[in-house]
Amino acid sequence: MEKQLYRPHFHFTPESNWINDPNGLCYLEGEYHLFYQHHPKSKVWGPMHWGHAVSRDLLHWEHLPIALYPDENGQIFSGSAVVDEQNTSGLQEGETPVMIALFTHHQEGYETQSIAYSKDKGRSWTKYPHNPIIENPGLKDFRDPKVFRYENVWMVTLACGDHIRFYQSENLLDWAYVSSFGQAYGTHGGVWECPDLIRFQTDEGEKWVLIVSINPGGPNGGSAIQYFTGDFDGKVFHCDQPKDQVKWADFGRDFYAAVTWSNLSYPLWIGWMSNWQYANEVPTHPYRGSMSIPRKLSLRKVEGDYQFVQKPVDVSPLVERTESKSLHLIAAETASHKLSKQSHIIIDYEYPSVPFELSIKGEGEKVTMKFDPSTSTFSLDRTGVKNIQFSEHFASVDSAPLKHMEDMELIIDECSVEIFLNQGTFVMTELFYMDTEVFTLEWEAGDSEVKVDYQVQELSTALQKAEKS
Repeated sequence: MEKQLYRPHFHFTPESNWINDPNGLCYLEGEYHLFYQHHPKSKVWGPMHWGHAVSRDLLHWEHLPIALYPDENGQIFSGSAVVDEQNTSGLQEGETPVMIALFTHHQEGYETQSIAYSKDKGRSWTKYPHNPIIENPGLKDFRDPKVFRYENVWMVTLACGDHIRFYQSENLLDWAYVSSFGQAYGTHGGVWECPDLIRFQTDEGEKWVLIVSINPGGPNGGSAIQYFTGDFDGKVFHCDQPKDQVKWADFGRDFYAAVTWSNLSYPLWIGWMSNWQYANEVPTHPYRGSMSIPRKLSLRKVEGDYQFVQKPVDVSPLVERTESKSLHLIAAETASHKLSKQSHIIIDYEYPSVPFELSIKGEGEKVTMKFDPSTSTFSLDRTGVKNIQFSEHFASVDSAPLKHMEDMELIIDECSVEIFLNQGTFVMTELFYMDTEVFTLEWEAGDSEVKVDYQVQELSTALQKAEKS
């Protein structure tokens, strides 16, 4: 049997070869559809297809045949999917609503938008004979359409290099440009990609958040996601934050191109867990690339400013054993806990302004997380891992601004850690590759005492088997 080198157990990976952006996220009749950028013949980026998988619990995935192949109009770049419940497109036959995918055709640097439709709940796809349905207005970058319903019309966001464009349609086939946003806002250290405009309900009423992936230009280098809060009137996004303010969705190196599922009553998203600085080189086999844990989204006002809140989906179906403990460490004392390579850890800190270190250790190597209240930073150091030579960019010490530490939630799966701080208001996602059978979680107190209550849930270590239907 082929060795599954560093294969995660409950994070989605393709059966083999390359994966990047999640695409076409759509919920229909109990199934979460996940399409994704896929090169089926190589472990490095190449001619893009749409791979396809479905899940009923967001933890166990069933692999399905490739949904969309390159054609005379080009490669199949990123996009989205919706269920046309009211048959606005006129493409429905029979009682089953059509699922419609809007995606970018990419050919020799020229990008247009096209659609495909499915009449059998996503199992087979037909490309619209009159593609493209949105012509390129003369831009080098013109891609990643994200469709959503607003009142009685369809809207789509498109990434256009240094800004986002909004188009409107009544039937998903004929589109008209309505407005643009972004050239004077946020950070522009790289190309803007994979937009998503998300509606939230808050204590103060409706609020909208515009998601923009950027590569490069992230807070710690390479790929990252920034977001803007404001209001949307059906045509124009009105940002309510200062033009030079930058809000990051994740302060780690390995969370990119995240977008939300359509046809759900609440915001739920998933991201590609890698970074373009080294995505083609990470030492995995027979696949390369994975998705994050799906995360539920909300907005919270913190010190007068709206802030993204992310919480991982419920992993209780995977829990095999739970252990709860309390720790009281005095200056420089340490404590350790043996850890499965598939773990969910919840930690509450009694003293939120006390420095400490927390490490995930292997055999002679470690990933170190550190909270330093004197500099108001939380950092993750993966330079202590042995397998970092595959890329000059992988050895890193990454940080997030954090004034105090109330609680921490960790999702660990073989070669990744997703860290949710202070009820998910700060998040950090990082890959690491340790050659060890088990991990050890080790605390070290700083100059003061550390007092914590924590729970470790050991998750299923049965590697998910790929099945086709």
